[in-house]
Amino acid sequence: MTIENIKTPQDILEFMNEKIKYGWLDINNEEHIGNMKNFRRLYRTSTLNEILKYGIGTCIEQVWLMKYLLDKINIPNKMFCTRIYEGKDFNNLEAEEHMHCFILYCANNKVFQIEHPNWERIGIYEFNSEEEAINTINDYYVKMSGGKSRPVTEFYNVAPNLSFKEFNEYINSLDEKEKTKR
Repeated sequence: MTIENIKTPQDILEFMNEKIKYGWLDINNEEHIGNMKNFRRLYRTSTLNEILKYGIGTCIEQVWLMKYLLDKINIPNKMFCTRIYEGKDFNNLEAEEHMHCFILYCANNKVFQIEHPNWERIGIYEFNSEEEAINTINDYYVKMSGGKSRPVTEFYNVAPNLSFKEFNEYINSLDEKEKTKR
């Protein structure tokens, strides 16, 4: 499967299964596959070209890549992030990461999620509405995090070379913009 062959969301999932593993590049351009050790210290967001070249990405990069692929085949989509809230003053570099990014797309008056980064749930899931999708997905991660509340935020871009903290601050800034609209 190549990008040029992608015509459907099912093709995107097949492409992801064939080409992309869960992993990340660090600030030294070293690959980490299936290992989150020193993630908060060394992580940086990758470009689309790096994701494709190295064949790895966290949920952040994988969702960014799937957005790119859905856009290429003209399917409306949105990226979201669910996480345990961490403010700007959070600096525990040893803490576990409690964040998951996911993508939803619309087709045939339904909402779908392509899940690839969570290897326990790889697949395409159908929902009746965006609200149902967000609530169902978020409830799964609330349960996984021991019942801790998790805000869900739509995001629009993944800038390259952001640390985990910087990406989290970007997501928080979108929450703040939403609050000021009300």
